[in-house]
Amino acid sequence: MNNNLDKLLSKIKHEADAMDKIYARRDDLRYRSIQALVLDYGKPFINRIIPSPFRSEAGLCYQNCFERLLLHGDYHYCEGYAIDDDLNLAIAHAWLIDDAGEVVDPTWRDDSTGATYFGVVFDGEYVLKMGEKSERYGIFENDYMNGHKLMMGGLPPNALHSKFHPKYAK
Repeated sequence: MNNNLDKLLSKIKHEADAMDKIYARRDDLRYRSIQALVLDYGKPFINRIIPSPFRSEAGLCYQNCFERLLLHGDYHYCEGYAIDDDLNLAIAHAWLIDDAGEVVDPTWRDDSTGATYFGVVFDGEYVLKMGEKSERYGIFENDYMNGHKLMMGGLPPNALHSKFHPKYAK
């Protein structure tokens, strides 16, 4: 396994365990944290296309990827966590992948080394529907605006891209 993938999964698990303790009394939640949900549904992405064919503003990963999804249907929207050789923490992040499952990250700099991602590939229609509903970019970060439905019940089958998550296909 990739060294940064081990580190990333360990950090996500550590955060999930901490949130489990904080929300231990919440028996209405299937997942006591987005980290636990991502660990359950997510998958690793360690291939990267460098340089990204488009560059977007740093710090706006959800917006950058959402807008790119609107403009180019040939990429798929992902959310989860990422890390690279220079980071020692799991960053909540959004990125894109192509049909081959290779990461296209319009937000991070192209010279980052060891970039490793772990997350969920969303169905494009679901992403657009959730963006319209919440009037915000990002799905996991805005679950609170949806009454914590994802943490209470998990991801609905129509949320996941069937090619990359066949186990959960509709």
